[in-house]
Amino acid sequence: MNRIATLGPAGTFSELAAKKYIETFDKSAEITFYSTITKVFNGISKECELGIIPIENTLDGYVQLTLDLLSQTDFNIIYETVVPIQFSIVSNTLGISDIKKIYVQFKTQGQCYNFLEQVTNAKVITTESNGESFQKVERGILGQAAIIPRHMLKASNKFSFNIENVTDSEENDTRFIVLSKDTIKYDINRRYKTSIIVMDAADNKPGALSKILNEFSEKNINLTSIMSRPTKKALGKYYFFIDIDGHYPEEKSVKEVIDKISKNNIVKVLGSYSLV
Repeated sequence: MNRIATLGPAGTFSELAAKKYIETFDKSAEITFYSTITKVFNGISKECELGIIPIENTLDGYVQLTLDLLSQTDFNIIYETVVPIQFSIVSNTLGISDIKKIYVQFKTQGQCYNFLEQVTNAKVITTESNGESFQKVERGILGQAAIIPRHMLKASNKFSFNIENVTDSEENDTRFIVLSKDTIKYDINRRYKTSIIVMDAADNKPGALSKILNEFSEKNINLTSIMSRPTKKALGKYYFFIDIDGHYPEEKSVKEVIDKISKNNIVKVLGSYSLV
């Protein structure tokens, strides 16, 4: 029986992503919750066989901590899944004007920015997960509120005030990745994406990144995203995270390009994976 590490407590969008994976691939799997993304990574291979981690959001972009941890660990991305995201606010008050403190998960803040800008009298307290925000406001302390997943609002009627939707856009999704120490077998019937990290493209090599991108272009390989993150070793030094269409090493053109750029750069293949 596989155990899946994900961000908790119960009720988070991470749990929904984990349940989606379980329903599709492994109905006997069990979920183990961790309080932070770092602890989820630490739980993979030690206590759990798999991990499901948020990596990108429509409104707030990439989860930077996830990118950093991917660069520091040796896990393989084996699948990705997308979960629709909408938020509500609940409070132990009679209205917005009475709110003194709002608990909001660190990535949720960027998805509910417009609403939070209107609540001028409240102090925003950052949490590690949406489930933690819910637990904080659930204590019933007067004047406190929390932004929570909308599905959690529908499961609870204990709060004196709520607004069903405080998300900046109706079109909001989060992409989650499934991590494993192992790889999975290539399936010719699936469409794949491959993620890589170029560890040293900007390391005193003028035009290095441009040359890498041109290699993909010349082989007509579609780049779906590129993101930089500081190496945290020196100012101005960056890793580059690149997502491309195709499978490494099964698709010839993808293998040729990645092998070629690996001759002059340190390239880490995070995995080739399909959508759940």
